[in-house]
Amino acid sequence: MTDEKCVMPIRQGSIDHLCGVYSVLNATEVLIGKYRVDRKRKRKSSQRKTLFNDLIGHLAKNDLLKEAITASIDDIDIGLIDVAIESVRSYQNQKMRKRKAFETDDVILDEYWEQLTQHLSSPDSAVIILLSGRIKHWTCVKAITLDTLILSDSTGMKKIARSHCMVDTESRDLYTLWPALTYLLSVEK
Repeated sequence: MTDEKCVMPIRQGSIDHLCGVYSVLNATEVLIGKYRVDRKRKRKSSQRKTLFNDLIGHLAKNDLLKEAITASIDDIDIGLIDVAIESVRSYQNQKMRKRKAFETDDVILDEYWEQLTQHLSSPDSAVIILLSGRIKHWTCVKAITLDTLILSDSTGMKKIARSHCMVDTESRDLYTLWPALTYLLSVEK
């Protein structure tokens, strides 16, 4: 028997901070359904992979790639959602829209929940949110109930209970939601 160290392999995503990129990818897929394959290209490439490449290219072109990988993106509205909007227009011939949920973080949880509930009640809608407190993480909300955010998330989180959320202060025990960094997305068919 050899004297091997018991070392767990490093998982993709465990030390990079690309959750902002993945939140845009996941929200786009929630909006349009399964990505199409571009058969016009010599090599078949899925829209998912093309969009990922375009998002990474946008970060690199704007000297934000190192920050995005090593420290996370403070606000994904640095053109990332616009790259997805162009991808949906180009591949699906559909119009994807974005708007900020709130202009300020001075919002109570009831107002925040109501805004997301109203937006997500429309078909072909998704929301990108920033969480802090327990973790700092961008994620996609694909549905909402009276007491739960239902996620499409790159880490595998499926839902967050409303009772574990707050908007007015940060706590390491709860998820802090940031109203002014919440993006409402929709697609016109």
